Amino acid sequence: MTDWADTYSKSFSDDEWQRVLLTEHGGMNEASFNLYAITGNPRYRDLGYRFEHKKIFVPLAANQDMLNGNHANTNIPKMIGAIRGYELTGDTRYLSIAQNFQRIVKDHHTYCTGGTSNGEGWHEPDGIASQLGPAAEECCCSYNMMKLTRHLFGQEPDAKHFDYYERMLLNVRYGTQDRNGMLMYYVSLRPGLYKTFGTQFDAFWCCTGTGSEEYAKLNDSIYFHDDSSVYVNLFIPSRLDWKERGLQLRQTTKFPNEQTITFTVDAAPTKPTAIKVRVPYWATKGATVAVNNQPLSDTATTSSYLEINHPWKAGDVVTVEIPMTPHIDQAPDDKQVQAAMYGPLVLAVRQGSGGLTNSMIYAGSGPRSFDDDFSMLTVNMRFPAQRRPNNAPASAPVPPPVGNDAIWFEQTEGSRRYPLQFRTLGRGFTHTLIPLNLIMDERYSVYVRNEGVV
Repeated sequence: MTDWADTYSKSFSDDEWQRVLLTEHGGMNEASFNLYAITGNPRYRDLGYRFEHKKIFVPLAANQDMLNGNHANTNIPKMIGAIRGYELTGDTRYLSIAQNFQRIVKDHHTYCTGGTSNGEGWHEPDGIASQLGPAAEECCCSYNMMKLTRHLFGQEPDAKHFDYYERMLLNVRYGTQDRNGMLMYYVSLRPGLYKTFGTQFDAFWCCTGTGSEEYAKLNDSIYFHDDSSVYVNLFIPSRLDWKERGLQLRQTTKFPNEQTITFTVDAAPTKPTAIKVRVPYWATKGATVAVNNQPLSDTATTSSYLEINHPWKAGDVVTVEIPMTPHIDQAPDDKQVQAAMYGPLVLAVRQGSGGLTNSMIYAGSGPRSFDDDFSMLTVNMRFPAQRRPNNAPASAPVPPPVGNDAIWFEQTEGSRRYPLQFRTLGRGFTHTLIPLNLIMDERYSVYVRNEGVV
């Protein structure tokens, strides 16, 4: 099949071929480079280069953000192909293209969740408040950005990559499969909408395939290693068996519902081995570590790895405490439009299930039914009367928060179903918030308007 693709693509002039590449062609460059890796045949390497879409690659090579107006998930796989090409050929231009692309998307086209795209496309850089649509955050985009990030971490083991990866995993991948196994296309960010899922027989989207794959590989990328260290990138209950090193490590945690992560050495490594634990960007109160109940004095800095060296033996226990704190994520194009976060978790205001039916939740192509007159929820203001949940308590009349970084929510007592619960602060009606990934079958708002911002 690849021989056919090679022969066919050679039948076009360069200009004609670039016109062909305007059509969505996914990861053809990655597939070609992978076949080159398997066979060593330079024919397939050259085919990988032939699938370079110059409209996208040339601006990125110059570190220019020309993504506006382009289809998002058409182009992310091309970047995975670029980094794969670098891994196999050492072409530093392709490394720069992949790095520039990830930085541009992460810094200028990303919601608080880590997700990207609205209506499947990219728009003006830093346009967030203006892009809170029913078709925001295509799930495939996050799947592919996570895949690209794994490759980039392999070249640059920087904690910032998994700060980004963790955001997408917890906020765009978790919570996108329902109790019937149906999957989502978009994670709507329009205030007052709801999650929609595919149907068993009438919807099979690209996001159905990537969603199924994502849930089948939740153990992916928890650990990486170099010649002498284990990198702990994600806080997920798991067992590591590094056979070449003889190390067996068991991670126990209820993160993110709790802040303690415990590592037990079930088999000691045959050589000195460091355990490097990621200290996330959100760990503003630091992190503490103890080995066999003996505290370590090492200072933890955010977006870095805390290196733990010890003459390991079976039965050793490492305890890591990473306190989670509330913080605010502001839309760069409107500082009053804000999202509540707790550690890496995006919180959503619960707005009840009034007016929802199964036919609305199991939609063919994402949210379609919503009230046009429903405006963005405003902190310290009541919902319109028809949105007030039954038996909702009133809040105490306290002064509203003021200032760009003021925290307008606080943690409350959780429940078995929702261990992490929060409520808004200020005058008027009190709204309840829970992690976005736990929202199902109800309306919600991720972004709200804080009119106390000046």
